[in-house]
Amino acid sequence: MLKGVRKFIPGKKERKESSKSKKFKIGKYLNKMASTKWWKNLKLGQKYGVALFVTIGLFTVSTVLTFFLLTIANSKLEIVKESGEKAIKITESAATFHHKGSTIGNFIIDSNPKHLKTFDELTEDFNKLKEEISPELSDSKLKDLFRQIDENDQKITSLFHDVIEPEVKLQHAREYRLGKLQADNIITETVDKLNTLSSMMKEDQQKAVSSAKSGLILTLIVLGISIIISAILGITTILFIGGIISKKLNAIVQFSNEISGGNLNADSVEYEGDDEVAQLSRAMNSMKIKLQTMIQEINAVSGYVTERSGELNIAANEVKAASQQVASTMQELSGGAEDQAGSATRLSLIMDEYLEKVKEASYSGNEIKSASTEVLSLTENGNKLMKESQEQMRLINQIMKSSVDKVNGLDDQTKQISRLVKVIKEIADQTNLLALNAAIEAARAGEHGRGFAVVADEVRKLAEQVSFSVSDITKIVGGIQKESNSVATSLQTGYVQVEKGTEQIQLTGQTFQKIYEAVNSMSTNVSDISRSLEQVSINSAHMNQSIGSIAAVSEESAAGIEQTSASMAQTNHSMEEISDNAQSLSELAEQLNEMIAKFKL
Repeated sequence: MLKGVRKFIPGKKERKESSKSKKFKIGKYLNKMASTKWWKNLKLGQKYGVALFVTIGLFTVSTVLTFFLLTIANSKLEIVKESGEKAIKITESAATFHHKGSTIGNFIIDSNPKHLKTFDELTEDFNKLKEEISPELSDSKLKDLFRQIDENDQKITSLFHDVIEPEVKLQHAREYRLGKLQADNIITETVDKLNTLSSMMKEDQQKAVSSAKSGLILTLIVLGISIIISAILGITTILFIGGIISKKLNAIVQFSNEISGGNLNADSVEYEGDDEVAQLSRAMNSMKIKLQTMIQEINAVSGYVTERSGELNIAANEVKAASQQVASTMQELSGGAEDQAGSATRLSLIMDEYLEKVKEASYSGNEIKSASTEVLSLTENGNKLMKESQEQMRLINQIMKSSVDKVNGLDDQTKQISRLVKVIKEIADQTNLLALNAAIEAARAGEHGRGFAVVADEVRKLAEQVSFSVSDITKIVGGIQKESNSVATSLQTGYVQVEKGTEQIQLTGQTFQKIYEAVNSMSTNVSDISRSLEQVSINSAHMNQSIGSIAAVSEESAAGIEQTSASMAQTNHSMEEISDNAQSLSELAEQLNEMIAKFKL
């Protein structure tokens, strides 16, 4: 039977070629599945759930198939058990007939009525045995043979009660001896038939034992092949999904490194689907575009601020020079009253020009203030987007950590399987010990325990086979634990990469925070300049009124000259402040340009 089973087991070369073909087909199918829209829209947890569901399904099918084969083997073992019980009952029947023969002889010797009672009890015992055995005989030959045995029993009973018993009572020695001889012949024939029946049932028992052994061997082969196939398919599916996710995450990490390094010209990450990796890639691409737009706008605003601050500096210098000339003019006016009217007129013209310049400077300051406010708003939006990116990386970090925990849970389950296998091995060892004890008891029973000894030996062999099978299962479970540890290591590596990506995003967020603080400081300085220009405008208006008073009231020229000198001194001081603020604004714009230069647009 083993040779017949081995014919269906492929050789090493065939298994290798079959394994390569299956791996190629599995890889082709997985690649085709990964390119479908349905697969791309699944979340990461759902994808790993599909892999786990496939693995559990395969192992479930293997378990059901093995249970089905074990059920068949168990039914065959039940047949073996029933055959053994039948053989024991038939052996008891042979002993009953021998006892009947001795009872007949004893009755002939002493004519004791107790032998009649003993004979009837033996007949009743056989009838009970017949009622137990007859329904269990399924083969027609066995039924016919047992029918002949039953007829012989009836003949013996009839011969004893109808012939031997009366002739013994009448002391007809010749007749009862002839009846005794006929009864012995029938008993001998019946015992031979019982032995034949027992031999036939033992042959059926041996066939059932061989069939049960073949069924167990086939069960082990099917179990081993199904577990190997299930493990290969499950591991291949998990490794394939992990490879795709790891590849995409590495691309996103590399892309985020480029962004954090200031390279905004990096190629966008292309990933179709709706899972967490796709959402992260779209968020990173959107962040890159918004960063490019924001940096370009900041660059434009910075150039505008630089240009306006230069103009403001020039205007302040011009106003300062004009103030100095006005002071010189005031000194000349103090030297001669006759030149006061002309000087006042020239001063009025100069102040008109000066007031116009101040208005232009104030207008430019308001525009710079508006631009700095817009830059500050853009920087705040960029800071918010960066915080959202940090939150997305944190979610990805949690997802990867959850995947590592689930794979560790799978490793715990395989350890529980190992413990169950150990329990089964202990049960098999205990069964083997019980079988040995049963064999010893059967040996003590002698001829009557021979059939029980055969059954005990078969149970012992079956326990040994279960022990060997448990050893193979232990090796297989060990392989599964090794592969699950490998998967856990791969996920842990991916988890480390995600943590690095999280750190890079945090560094980028810190850089944006510094940009935000610098722009906020620039906005504050621009507001101060705007307020200074408004103050200059007010002072210029006052100075213009003073010059008008000088032109209108010449008799107050001395007092007007002093007031104008004081006003010009204040104006000169204000112009110095404006010049300093313009220089500071220019320096801030240069710093902003240097920060923008770190990004490649």
